[in-house]
Amino acid sequence: MATKHFFDSPDGLVDKTLRGAVAVNPALRLYRPHKVIYDCTHSNSKVAIIAGGGAGHEPGQAGLVGRGMLTAAISGDIFASPSAAQICSGLDLANTDKGVVFIINNYTGDQLHFGLAAEKARAALAISGNKTSGGVESVTVADDVAVGRAKGGLVGRRGLGMNPFSCKVLGAASERGLSVKEIKSLGDTLIANSVTIGTSLDHCHVPGRPKKKEEWGGLPDEACEIGMGIHNEPGFKRLDQTPAPEKLVAEMLKYMLDANDDDRHFIDFEKDDAPIVFINNLGGVSQLELFALVDETVEQLDKTYGLHPARVYANAYMTSLNAPGFGITLVKHKAVTRETKVDLLELLDAPTDAYAWTGVKSGWGNPSGQPRDRDAEAKEASDRLAARRAQGGSVSGLDEDAKEKQEGPINADPEVVKKVLLSAAEAAIAAEPSMTRHDTIVGDGDAGETLAQVAKAVQAAVKKGEVDLNNAAGTCLTLGNVIESHMGGTSGAIYALYFAGLVQGLVGGPGKPGQPAGEKEWSHAAKAALENLKTYTPAREGHRTLMDSLIPACDALGSGKSLSDATKEAEKGCEGTKKLVPRLGRATYQGSDNKEMYQVPDPGAEGVVAIFQGILKALQ
Repeated sequence: MATKHFFDSPDGLVDKTLRGAVAVNPALRLYRPHKVIYDCTHSNSKVAIIAGGGAGHEPGQAGLVGRGMLTAAISGDIFASPSAAQICSGLDLANTDKGVVFIINNYTGDQLHFGLAAEKARAALAISGNKTSGGVESVTVADDVAVGRAKGGLVGRRGLGMNPFSCKVLGAASERGLSVKEIKSLGDTLIANSVTIGTSLDHCHVPGRPKKKEEWGGLPDEACEIGMGIHNEPGFKRLDQTPAPEKLVAEMLKYMLDANDDDRHFIDFEKDDAPIVFINNLGGVSQLELFALVDETVEQLDKTYGLHPARVYANAYMTSLNAPGFGITLVKHKAVTRETKVDLLELLDAPTDAYAWTGVKSGWGNPSGQPRDRDAEAKEASDRLAARRAQGGSVSGLDEDAKEKQEGPINADPEVVKKVLLSAAEAAIAAEPSMTRHDTIVGDGDAGETLAQVAKAVQAAVKKGEVDLNNAAGTCLTLGNVIESHMGGTSGAIYALYFAGLVQGLVGGPGKPGQPAGEKEWSHAAKAALENLKTYTPAREGHRTLMDSLIPACDALGSGKSLSDATKEAEKGCEGTKKLVPRLGRATYQGSDNKEMYQVPDPGAEGVVAIFQGILKALQ
């Protein structure tokens, strides 16, 4: 595996990559502060299709932006999902009055951050009163059969080759004029009729990492892994000796097509189904070998399964840096067409200007010999955002809109709200030593520090007047932004999603605009926010997460019980986590013989309890 790079440091590399990506297509623009590439020619009469993820997968997603594919793509750092703030800017830069469909890989970070952005978009629509937009929907890409039903459990299959494939199909559907709901249905049906498996001779090497194989996780020279993901995740099966190509392809196809494999058999292919074959180069396979693998795959589909592809695609669509691997995807297109009444082949054959699919062939005009004016294009993005925010209903300008319009009920006493927030933050900070000690036993030791860090940020924001103490929804919205900016990881996204749900619960709840929010309004919002949060995480009671405290507390409030009773329910749920086997989060990596784990509560649940206790203390 090559560990030599022209850019031997990741510093500034993603930024330069994105600038290079827009250089090859005159319709593309880059908003550098948030790493957003968007198609400035996208018609606002068509649904915007937006995707994104960590860098390192080039040419996806940047190379998939263009007429007939993505409207905008948002990049994180290498193998790190973009933040919700970045995605919100992408939403505003996508020129559309008809709504948005997100294409999201089934990875926790991507799901939570895109989920938070979607909730903010819905909140923006609610505040602006926009009744004409098609809304915001998401299509989750989950096509990997290596993660079978038993191992996938609550999380489900990973997203692999179907991500760029979905970008092509849904982008063409938007160009044709389909609605948000129709595109959402098409995307879900497409994923349900797709299977993928990947194999690599080695893990990829990230610029700036150590060069010795044992330090970056390289495989032995003769080995390979079947079922490898796109972020250097280990495959489910390591072969100490890489088999001959025909045997390797045969094993990969069997995992997708063996009807007797109850764990991995997701689709029945009939002999007349004529599947679409999509082969993705993970970045380090030569074109010479890639198309030999294409030939081997097509030949075995014919001889072993009697399947004759309707279309064959092969290229580096979504890579894992320079990993010497590839993935095979099969799509049952006739089923998709039958269920949606949309001809999938017509969408695939439709033209696109996205350079990573077929190459850009139009839009250049007469050659001028002059360089592109990058400063003017940067100003264009800033002006476009400013204009979008001035219209109202902007996602990235949601704070300003909420403060100006003051939708929903108000806070009865801003000073009491201030007291509550400072008390809750103080309680969270006081809980840090205990949470850290417990998380060192069951996780990676940072749960307490993470919560204390955001609590201190809340204290500072309140004292600086950066938290809206007057409008109830505004309080939650501004607090959510503090959380998003200062609390990383999965817990940060969960907290931010919950506060975004509170905003909608208050604006759309029983409270009247301008009237004080009481127990009824806050209880409704708490329950509504919980139900909304559940759509973005599979975590439930019994999974040993913060939800073991949050769910019973919110259920208590939603059923009309007092804050004191809700706090007791949170405490009870937290204490009960000592008996639970972890189902989600880093604690799941603990061995069942770790007896210490069953002597301490879940740190996340402990943090929720501290916050409830802090709120209760301020109101007594």
